[in-house]
Formats: sequence, structure tokens, C-alpha cells
Amino acid sequence: MLLLTPDGARNGNEAYERGDFAAAEQAFRQAIDENPDDARLHFNLGNALARQQKFQEAVEAYEQFRSQTNSPQDRALADYNIGNILGEQQQWDQAAESFRRALRQNPDDEEAKFNFELANRNLQQQQQQQQNQPQDNSDEDQEQQQNDEQPSQQQQQDQNDQQGEDENQQDSESEQEGDQQDSTDQNQQSGEPNPDEMTREDAERLLNALNNKEEDLLKDFHKNQVPQNQRHAKDW
Repeated sequence: MLLLTPDGARNGNEAYERGDFAAAEQAFRQAIDENPDDARLHFNLGNALARQQKFQEAVEAYEQFRSQTNSPQDRALADYNIGNILGEQQQWDQAAESFRRALRQNPDDEEAKFNFELANRNLQQQQQQQQNQPQDNSDEDQEQQQNDEQPSQQQQQDQNDQQGEDENQQDSESEQEGDQQDSTDQNQQSGEPNPDEMTREDAERLLNALNNKEEDLLKDFHKNQVPQNQRHAKDW
């Protein structure tokens, strides 16, 4: 955060330091009304807005700060914070471009390098998902069409089969009852398990596999996160 001496700016700094970002925003806006050409006020306003997740307004404040300063370091600072906000909104293409601009102004900024690489990786994943989506939809439409056609194709065959089944139904009922009783007796005597039932060992293996998969996903998730100290806006 930029330290300023006028009353409005001082009040904003004090409110910001104690975590009252709404009061800080109000104080910085008042100070800007009194001195709109002070670029530092716009930067501090952007920080207060970002802390309140007023992202669009924060971006506008940082852009105003950027337009009013000639310092490469200051411009890199604004671009870095804009990139962080765009990354929070998963606008990876614009976030990567903001970090790229920050690195042009300040090539030694390691945090900007890290976030630039992260934004590019997320952008590639996002583009890959978008490319796969039309193919997935096409496969689903084709499968649905095939499923819709199957009932009509089988309807006539089912009607023909039904006629024959009706003629033989009375003759086969008694035989089926006898076969069913024999099958039941055989299953009870042999003690064979029902193939549709999951054994306790199978259930334990499935549970272990799911737990292992969940751990893998969590590792990948944390590995791709921006460290906490790099997610906040840079302050002076």
C-alpha cells in the first residue's frame, strides 16, 4: 500500500491496515475527489476494492493508476494485480497477458513469472476442454439417436415374437415352474453366490481404490494452486 499524508489518504491507510476495507475505500474515494491526479490514491483504492472482491472496480482503479504513472515498476505492479484478479475469475488468457506485461516492465519479478506460467497452463487446459466438448456432444447425440431408433426397429419383431409366445405360453408354464423349483433347490444345496452380489473383499477393494483416487486428485489440486502469499495484491 502507498503511504500518503493528507487526511483522506491517512484515514484510508489506517482503515486498510485494520482490515476495514469498506472504510478504506470510502476514504480513498474522498481523497481522489480532492486530488484526482495523485496516482497512488488510485492504486490504494484498487487494493481496498480487491479485498472486498469488487474485482471489476479494482481493475479500473489499477488501470487508472497505470495510466497516470511513468515508472516501469509501478506499471508492472498494476499489471500484476490485474493479472491476479483475472486469474481469480478464471479468465486465463487475459490473466496471462497481464502477467506478460508485468514481466516486460519488470523481468526480475519471480512472482509474476510463476503466475504467468500457471495462467498459461490453466489456459491450455481450458482450451483443451473446450475442444473436447463438441466431440462429446456429438457422441452423445449419436448414441441418443441410436437409442431412439432401436425401439421402432424392434417393435415389429416384438409383435411377431409375442404372437408365438402366446401360443406356447400355456404349454410352457408348467415346465417353467418345474425348472425354477429345480434351479432354486440346486442353488440352495450348492451355496453358489449370486453373481450380482458384491463380496466383502470386492467392496473393500473398491473403497480403497476410491480413497487412493481422491488422494491423487487432492495432490494435483494443491500442486496447481498459487501460494497464498502470491495471491494477494502487492502493497507498497
